[in-house]
Amino acid sequence: MTLTLASSINMDIHPMDNVVGYYIYDIMDADVAEIKDLLVDVETRKPRYAIIEIGGMLSIRGKMILIPWGALQRGGVSRMDINMPSEQVQLAPLPLIPMEPTQVEEESIHSFFNIDPYWYEEESLDSTGTEDIPAPKISEPLEEITEKLELEKNEQDDE
Repeated sequence: MTLTLASSINMDIHPMDNVVGYYIYDIMDADVAEIKDLLVDVETRKPRYAIIEIGGMLSIRGKMILIPWGALQRGGVSRMDINMPSEQVQLAPLPLIPMEPTQVEEESIHSFFNIDPYWYEEESLDSTGTEDIPAPKISEPLEEITEKLELEKNEQDDE
C-alpha cells in the first residue's frame, strides 16, 4: 500500500472526503487543530489519515500528528469530530517520517486511537470488492427436503 499526500499530486478524491481546512473538535467540543492535509492510498484513492499540526509558531513547525480516518466523524459544516479529549490527541505516537509511516508505526497509531487498521477492512473484502457472505445454512438434510417435495407432488396428482 502506497500512501501519498492529497495535495502533492492532482489526487481525484471523493468530494465528501476532501476535508483539508476543516477543524477537528474533541469530545468537549473544543477545537483540536485544522486538518492540514490527508494521506491518501494511491490505489484506492481513499483517505487513510488526516494530518494535523499542533504547536509551532511563525516559522517553527509544530508536531505533525496522523489521525486515522476511521477515528474521525463528520460533525457539521467544515467540521470533523474525534471521540477523545484534545490533550490525549496531543500524546499520539509519531512516525519517524510523518508522511511515510511504516506498518509498525501505523499499527501503533491505530492502537492509540482504538481503531482497527484500514488493511483489516480490506482483508475482509474479496476480489470483487464485496464482503464475504456465508452460504445459507439448511436446517434439514437435502434428502428430507426432496422427499417432502415428492410427497407434495404425489398428493397433488392424486387429487
